[in-house]
Amino acid sequence: MKILNFGSCNLDYVYTLDHIVTPGETESTDRYDVFAGGKGLNQSIAAAKAGAEVWHAGCVGRDGDMLLKMLSDSNVDVSFLDTVDSPNGHAVIQVSRRGENSIFLYPGSNEMLTEEQIDRVISHFSAGDLLLVQNETNLVPEIVRKGRERGMKIVLNPSPYNEKIETIDFRCLSYLILNEVEGKAISGSDDPSECLAFLRNKYPDLTVVLTLGTQGCLLGDGEEKLFHPAYEVKAVDTTAAGDTFTGYFLASVADGLPRVEALRRASCASALAVSRMGAAPSIPYKEEVLQALLELKPILHRADPAEETRRLIRSYLEEHLKDASLQGLAERLGYSAAYTGNLVKLRCGMPFSALLRQSRCSRCAKLLVETDRSVEDIIDSVGYKNESFFRKAFRERYGLSPRAYRKQMRGES
Repeated sequence: MKILNFGSCNLDYVYTLDHIVTPGETESTDRYDVFAGGKGLNQSIAAAKAGAEVWHAGCVGRDGDMLLKMLSDSNVDVSFLDTVDSPNGHAVIQVSRRGENSIFLYPGSNEMLTEEQIDRVISHFSAGDLLLVQNETNLVPEIVRKGRERGMKIVLNPSPYNEKIETIDFRCLSYLILNEVEGKAISGSDDPSECLAFLRNKYPDLTVVLTLGTQGCLLGDGEEKLFHPAYEVKAVDTTAAGDTFTGYFLASVADGLPRVEALRRASCASALAVSRMGAAPSIPYKEEVLQALLELKPILHRADPAEETRRLIRSYLEEHLKDASLQGLAERLGYSAAYTGNLVKLRCGMPFSALLRQSRCSRCAKLLVETDRSVEDIIDSVGYKNESFFRKAFRERYGLSPRAYRKQMRGES
């Protein structure tokens, strides 16, 4: 599966300051750097460094040689990147000592795409290939429409968010990758779960990936909801964090990896990127990410609020009580089985096996009182093949056998 990115290429002028300058304030800095950047360029490089086949399409200005070299050196195909007689797009970036950033953009060459160029480029790709767009070029709605007509899978990163996003037909999209600020702008809610629910209800065929900074990330579509935590690193510069996540996630999708693994790699790559200065230069290679996955620790206390985790665990058990397993729960949450086992102990106060036994006993008790089904049928319906084991567990919990419990609760003699 190929990845075509119709995206921006910027020169980033980065100033390191004690804090982000506020209106009316003047601050001096003793550090100034020039980096290759732009959301499009960053995402192409991230996907290529993750091992994907990537073509970058767009326009660079007469001062864009550095950008062409950066893309080529990162194994991104630049044969569809046209040079135009215009200053290149650029960004002025303030980076605080704490790693926060503030950015303003001059679009320049990034807004010189033509429909002829779009048609020419898309003709080289096939149905099923991934087409990635952001909001730093002109003609994004046309790119989306033409890509969909070609049968490509359209991926939108709606950044930076402004009124232009509202001109894009979201029904054409396969993936929407956005952060919590963009999620609130689209859905009207700052609650991640409500944002996902809004987008799923309005666009049922859309897969939404919502990044939440140190709070991790969520993936939702019509069939499943996955969560993955962020990783603990010392933040130096968050400029390319979201772009690195997007590139790595799409590279994993293009490679046919499970979504859980795609979130895992993207989260780790993003963490490594924020621990380094710059935009494109901060993006790690695949080998670095795979090694870091063995070393970095997830941010449990921030990324996984206790009540939300317990809700997800309860939801899984309610839906899959008969065939529930620790591995199945791990896949639902997007974690490894070992990590999920520890998480269940932490959040629910007992091992998964004990929690499952408790849930099955509770379901059995409810069915005994509310239905006339046989005890044997009820035991089978909650997932037990060994009746004697379940009868023992039920007695330990309620102090009665299933039949005695039914009689007592119904007031029968």
